[in-house]
Amino acid sequence: MPGYVQVIERIPKPGKNKTVLQRTVATLESLNRRGVVMESISNATERRVVGLLNVESMAALETFYDNYRVNPGLIRAFEENGADCEKVRSDILEIVETPVHPDGGAKYWARNLLVARRGELPNLIAVMKEIRSIAQSVTPGITKTIGGNADSPRAVIPISSLEQFEAWNHEMASDKLKPYREQLNALTVQRITELTRVAYISRG
Repeated sequence: MPGYVQVIERIPKPGKNKTVLQRTVATLESLNRRGVVMESISNATERRVVGLLNVESMAALETFYDNYRVNPGLIRAFEENGADCEKVRSDILEIVETPVHPDGGAKYWARNLLVARRGELPNLIAVMKEIRSIAQSVTPGITKTIGGNADSPRAVIPISSLEQFEAWNHEMASDKLKPYREQLNALTVQRITELTRVAYISRG
């Protein structure tokens, strides 16, 4: 069911990746909420630890924030983890289309971060939905940013193996999807693909 995702991306200081990853997992475990923790294995920028927290509504997210502000243990855990990072970034994403997870669960996530030309976000999301509807190797999810860069939708793809990721890349490069690639190129100013490995999944 569509909802929202709270994303927290952490860039660990040198030598602190394992520590930051373990703390991020421990925090999600303590929350008893749906979410996932991942670490990047191929990235256009710095290596990072990514935490996703799924919520069903903005009201539920607000309740989470309110509870966080009166929980000294959770605040302390967040601050201690942040002290071992070069940078901590937080985003709220609205789920436009939910991804389909592979049988047996996802081992990796591919995240395609797009930046639309000004005024072209609705058209870009429409093309992303068309690609989603005809893709055979995967069924991407689609999100858009609430706050931050409002022109930056994402295609998020849970995958079972690197071979499935390769199959998706080949499908995107195929003649079948050429017209859609050309539309994406015309509607965007930037595209970044990140590949992360799942470290922990919470069913809530």
